[in-house]
Amino acid sequence: MRVLVTGARMWYAINTIRLLARSGHEVFAADSSRLSGGLYSRYLKGKFIYPSVGENSSAFVESVIEKIEELKIDVLCPTFEEGFVFSKYIGRLEGRVNVLVPSYDHITLLHDKYSMTTYARSLGISVPKTVLLKDFSLEGCEFPVIIKPRNQRSAEGIFKVNSKSEFEKRCRNLEEDRYLVQEWKEPYQICTTGLAHNGRLIGNVIYHNIREYPESGGIGTCRVSIDCEKALGEVKKIVSDLNYSGFISMDFLHDRINGEYYLVDVNPRMSPGLLIAYNSGVDMVKAYLELANGSEVSVARSPKTGYGTFTTAMEIGWFFSTLFKGKFKNLKGFFKSRKNLKDDSWDVRDPIPFFVMLLSMLNTAVFGPLRGGQTKSFSLGATCDTESLGSEEELIKKKAV
Repeated sequence: MRVLVTGARMWYAINTIRLLARSGHEVFAADSSRLSGGLYSRYLKGKFIYPSVGENSSAFVESVIEKIEELKIDVLCPTFEEGFVFSKYIGRLEGRVNVLVPSYDHITLLHDKYSMTTYARSLGISVPKTVLLKDFSLEGCEFPVIIKPRNQRSAEGIFKVNSKSEFEKRCRNLEEDRYLVQEWKEPYQICTTGLAHNGRLIGNVIYHNIREYPESGGIGTCRVSIDCEKALGEVKKIVSDLNYSGFISMDFLHDRINGEYYLVDVNPRMSPGLLIAYNSGVDMVKAYLELANGSEVSVARSPKTGYGTFTTAMEIGWFFSTLFKGKFKNLKGFFKSRKNLKDDSWDVRDPIPFFVMLLSMLNTAVFGPLRGGQTKSFSLGATCDTESLGSEEELIKKKAV
């Protein structure tokens, strides 16, 4: 089978490429950046660069379709937010390639942190107290609070505010309908990665991030699988209620005092838990291919706990980021914490993606602050805000008239 993996800069895209190739499939990869580790895997049959995902999504889709037809691709496997665009323009893909992405209505509901928290609360799922910035009142407010964008990823643009004066200073130039104010919860994060089909959870893994990049909070760089029936139940609740299909990843903050789990983020896409799930006995890549091709797939057994991964390239990025910021205490126990965990970026049989990803991480650690932040710098050209997709569609309609 010929499979195209998009979003090749993501380390879980590299994992996907390797797993597919070792299962006997012909694998192709693509991204908008040449500095994408997955593009340099020895397992690839071919690769290409496509336009920026978010700047001109229609051109992006057309570019991918051309390559799908040229390369005779059977299955399209998006790994990051390019999947949002494929969902929006799913009609253009039908009949050309097999792909499984969430419906665009589900993406817009869950990717927007405000609509997601409102929806989750309606299902009885615990979420932090959340209001739009434009509706927030300082009267009687208890600090600290969290200010975050409605449509971002990987803790991008999020900051903690400790006082009224700091709040007023921070929010002075923010667009009040695009940011929300959220109750502060201790940042002990529990993450999930799952694959669903027609409201049924096919497979799921739950894990805890030992470290994140940047070190102030963001993308997990070192992770271990755990058991959490409460989080699993909340995932199933949303999947069932929406009759959801596709990858779905959720983040919870665990209050270890009252024992509650608060849902703070839902990503309707793949995430780093992919290889954790595989190492724990749940092969979501194989299940994805079966579902995309319309084959029946059995519900995966419960994953084993205590299995984890670390991403060496990102761990080095974390190390130097922490070092440059002078947070030396955070470096204690760095090497010991990775014992018995599997590296999900380094592969002695496929070494080049590791070095490309390392170069990318070092680049964002040094120059990221000049480009709007380390995380934003890493994902430039790969992200898609559902707001911009709606605006672009309206513009296209006007031009047609």
